[in-house]
This record gives sequence, structure tokens and C-alpha cells, in this order.
Amino acid sequence: MDIKVKHIAERLVSLIIFCFFCGVSYSQKQLPLTTDSMQISPDTVKSIFLKTEPPTYYPIALNRFHAPVCNKVLRAFGYALGLNFTLASVLLVLPDNVTMWGRNDKFKWSVIGEQYKNTFTKPPVFDKDLWYINYVGHPYQGAYYYNCMRSQGATMLESSLFCFGQSVLWEYVWEGGMEQPSIQDLIVTPILGSLLGELSNVATIQMSKQGYRWYEKVLICVINPTYAINNGFKVKHVPPKPF
Repeated sequence: MDIKVKHIAERLVSLIIFCFFCGVSYSQKQLPLTTDSMQISPDTVKSIFLKTEPPTYYPIALNRFHAPVCNKVLRAFGYALGLNFTLASVLLVLPDNVTMWGRNDKFKWSVIGEQYKNTFTKPPVFDKDLWYINYVGHPYQGAYYYNCMRSQGATMLESSLFCFGQSVLWEYVWEGGMEQPSIQDLIVTPILGSLLGELSNVATIQMSKQGYRWYEKVLICVINPTYAINNGFKVKHVPPKPF
């Protein structure tokens, strides 16, 4: 190859590389981002290729987002305690064909003590509870535990671990004096509960982008009550951090 042609080709390649990096740098400064980690949102990518206006909303600012995780756990534990006490009180007055505890002497202290001994010395069992208790009630219960943390800005991992811990606490402590811990509940509550909890969290955040309508507020109080407790319905968005 001629030396002059080779020199021109090298300069052309250098110019193309320079222009490419300039374009990337400029686009990163201009495009709206969805999180503090500077990930480009799907809406922004869509706006580039479809020539539409980029979104004008920013990530919602949750209360207690910057609180230490131990502080979040303590607050979440208080919310979970309220739910557990309410559920335990309801279960105590429900008939045996719902609770499946099946003993007339189940409220005697000696019987409760013996059951706790079995709970902590024998393995969990497959229960025979009604299907909607196991596969509707327990996932909802788990979602509540999950969002006790998530609604404070905790990570998915932190929220899932808290959900798992509360599930074990429910089976071994709150219900441990009445029946043997359930294998289904120990699996369904944290796993389906975390999935359902994250779905309700995402739905709540999505609704915040246009402001909460009255029926959305009612829905959130049902599917994600701890969000309403922690954050109310005042939409607060924060702009992305500049480079």
C-alpha cells in the first residue's frame, strides 16, 4: 500500500473513532435516565429510534431511602408485628374447618407448650389447609412483608430476606403453638410473596408518574399498604444526577 494512502486511511479511522466517542459523551449528558446508576430507560431508547419526545418524569423519591438498613428493618418489623398480631387474632376466632388446627384443647397452656416443643424438635409437614389460604393468603402476607422494606427504598435482596425471615417467624413462633410448621407456607410465602410484592411495588411507582387518582389510592391501600404508610400519596420525583 502506498505510504500516502496508508497515512490518509489512518487519519480517517482516527477521525471516525474521535467522532464516535464525542457522540457517546454528548448523548450520555443529554438523555434522561431512570435511576441514579445512570441506566438509559427503555422509553428513551424508543424515543431515539421513533423520533418521539423523551419522557419528562424522573424516579420517585421514597421516604427513608437513605436510612441505614438496620433502621429500615426495625421499622419494617413494627409493620409486620401489626399484621401478625391482627392475623393471629383473626385465626383464633375462626372455626376449625378454616384453620385446620382440629383440637378442642388447643388453647390449654400444656397443649400449646407441647406443640412448641414439637415445632422446634420435629421437621415441618405438608399441611392440609384450604387452597386459598395457602396460595392466596400466604402470597399476600409475603408481599406485605416484602414491601415493609421495599417501600422504604430497600433493595430487592434486602426485602426478600426480610420476607423470608418473617415467614419463618410466623410458622415457628406465631403459629408454632397451634400446629406444625408447613412446608408449603415456608416456600410459598417468601417466594411468591416477594414476586407479588415486587409487582405491586412496580405498579405503585408506575401510577405515580401521572399522579394518583382516587381509585388508584384505594388500590394501593389494598395491594401495597406499607407504601401508603411510608410515603403517602404526595408524588416526589428527583432529577437524575448530572455527570
